[in-house]
Amino acid sequence: MNKIEKLLIERTQYGGNSKPNSKAISASEFGKDILQIYLRQKYGVIENESFNQSTIGSICHIGIQELLKDKYISEYDLEHKMSNGWSITGSIDLLNIRDREFFDIKVTKQYTITKILNDSEHQYIWQLSVYKYLLKKHFGFDFNGYLLFVLKDGGFNFKNMRENPSIEIVNPHLKSNEEIEEKFYKIVNILESGIEPEQCKDLWWRKTKTGSIPVKCNKYCSYNKHCKYFKQLNPMNINF
Repeated sequence: MNKIEKLLIERTQYGGNSKPNSKAISASEFGKDILQIYLRQKYGVIENESFNQSTIGSICHIGIQELLKDKYISEYDLEHKMSNGWSITGSIDLLNIRDREFFDIKVTKQYTITKILNDSEHQYIWQLSVYKYLLKKHFGFDFNGYLLFVLKDGGFNFKNMRENPSIEIVNPHLKSNEEIEEKFYKIVNILESGIEPEQCKDLWWRKTKTGSIPVKCNKYCSYNKHCKYFKQLNPMNINF
């Protein structure tokens, strides 16, 4: 790893509460598999050890927030205490209180937008919904929530000879406050049961000459070294 990569990793590390047993569910966790939330509670936030997709995403976040800082508040932290002693938390990427709007920045590819528009249970839908919930609890009025996509496959598409958007903004239909609270208490009840949840479902399998590899486990989960299912799925611990 060179000096620039090392410095970028250090500067983009998670800055919130990284300790285990936090008794808080963050907006970004709502749409994840229960096992991922369980491992986060047990081990805390795992720091990045290499330059990866998470680092790239953080760099894009910082750049956009810096460019829009004259109109939008960046990384607006919110927390709402629930009746069971736990909290719902969130850190909003871009917030304009006067215009009652907020944005969550995502660095992804074109197909993700299609998935979101066709899947009301998508993780990003839940995350944006929780932000809206927290803002209503904090300010007492509703905000409009948007997903701001920075598309890695944007630019000129030579195969189809057309220009694909590099940035796209989506205003999806969000979950109700009742749905958020119902899901929150369900998650907490499972975590407090002390029973390790079942294996994650959406693993993004990729076929290889020797079988199939769970891409999500290998490339996007910080807890794969601590997960009992990981070695069963990927006994050779292949990384690519």
